[in-house]
Amino acid sequence: MKFFISIVSHQHHDLIINLSVMKLLSAFPDVQVICSDNKPAEKLKQYCEKYHVHYIGNKSEQGFAENNNQNYLYCESNLGMKKEDYFILLNPDILITKKNIQLLIKQLNKKPTMFATVNLFLDKEEIVHDDNVRLYPKFRDFLSTYLFNKRATMINRKHGLSASSHYWTSGAFMIVKSKLYKQLQGLDERYYMYCEDIDFSYRAKLAGIKLEYLSDIKAIHFRHCNSKQLFSKYFFWHVISVFKYSFTKKKLVCTSSKLKNNNECSND
Repeated sequence: MKFFISIVSHQHHDLIINLSVMKLLSAFPDVQVICSDNKPAEKLKQYCEKYHVHYIGNKSEQGFAENNNQNYLYCESNLGMKKEDYFILLNPDILITKKNIQLLIKQLNKKPTMFATVNLFLDKEEIVHDDNVRLYPKFRDFLSTYLFNKRATMINRKHGLSASSHYWTSGAFMIVKSKLYKQLQGLDERYYMYCEDIDFSYRAKLAGIKLEYLSDIKAIHFRHCNSKQLFSKYFFWHVISVFKYSFTKKKLVCTSSKLKNNNECSND
């Protein structure tokens, strides 16, 4: 079993180099790291070449979904990724230690899962949890968050997740069996940025796959919350994605232009 790590840089070259996570990951024999550079930076290309990271410099800017689908196809076509391998989406602003990488690999080898995430924190002291696992939102939940800063979909996961509830996980650290990513035809490229992770989680749910929470695996997420900056491009991308997610009929349909083979996703 091998692990293919998909990283997308939206001018994150300095952050990626300073955190050195790609360097750390690429040292593991069963790990391959693939980095799509949305606005190619020579320093990131050289860094990737130095540490044997597979670098893809985009000719034009692409959204989060399209970049990760591109990385998946690269793994499948160029690196021999098989259906039992793992395809892991990892944000460039994630910091994870060697110990936690080893624990993750050991745990996934011992107890395979189809769809999972880890225990993300916002601080190095591991006190403040990231909201990378949440209840599914309704349109009114998005509105109440924007207007009144209410957090109806947030959960307290100190004691694990409720077996009776369904959750979605953010694309900051998303672990997916290669065959499931293929079955769901990847991330929906109609989302440029934001909500594609909610949509993917929901389609996994429709396929009968429940999110597994690997609470023992810990990492730090240095998130910037750009979507909270009113009238920024990130804010508008988020608003557009919220409307797409909220008012698009939820069903197991293939929407990725890169991974699309049939009109409807296979359930095999």
